[in-house]
Amino acid sequence: MTRGRPRKIDTKDALHSVMLAFWQNGYSGTSVSDLAEASGMAKPGLYAAFGDKEALFEKALLHYFETYGGPVFERLGKAQKHVLQDFRDFFGAIADLTLDKNTPAGCFLVNALVDCTYGPERHREVVTGLRESRYNAIRSRLLKAVEAGELRKDADVDRLATFLDGQFSAIALLGRGGSSESDVRTFIETGLKSLPICDDGVCFEESEHQAPILRQ
Repeated sequence: MTRGRPRKIDTKDALHSVMLAFWQNGYSGTSVSDLAEASGMAKPGLYAAFGDKEALFEKALLHYFETYGGPVFERLGKAQKHVLQDFRDFFGAIADLTLDKNTPAGCFLVNALVDCTYGPERHREVVTGLRESRYNAIRSRLLKAVEAGELRKDADVDRLATFLDGQFSAIALLGRGGSSESDVRTFIETGLKSLPICDDGVCFEESEHQAPILRQ
């Protein structure tokens, strides 16, 4: 009786599995044997398809950013809603991901930022580049908000972008640390109060019940 051909592994599925393994255990905590087992590919096939462990980690990061970050940043960039709701949706999506029991805890990009402190220089460059893309997307949305009269004309966009980018990382760390959904949502709403919102020329901030409080 002849033996059947080995089952062909889809490279996209394999890369996704590799990403989950790195996301769960970090670069240093994941061996090539772990990656081979997770992907269902033998080591030679894994190397042939993706390169060595460093290259695999880089590809996994890019796959994560495209899979999870791409749709979220695309919606933010379209600016189809008021800036306040856009950022509420943006951070809400991050919270949903970090609290999802079907994926590893936290944000892979934020986890990698910590993990890569002692990792290869190339990884730090990739993570830094992705972080800059995130910052630029946030800053771009803020600029649109100023132009649309949603934020005060004197809003310090650079400082706000830095703050909101930090909120992104903090939400991911809260999720990884086991914070409750209620605590994460409260954190998001507290951070959103930093936005100098304007409505018909009058600036306001939101209360706990999301009702506008006018400030002359």
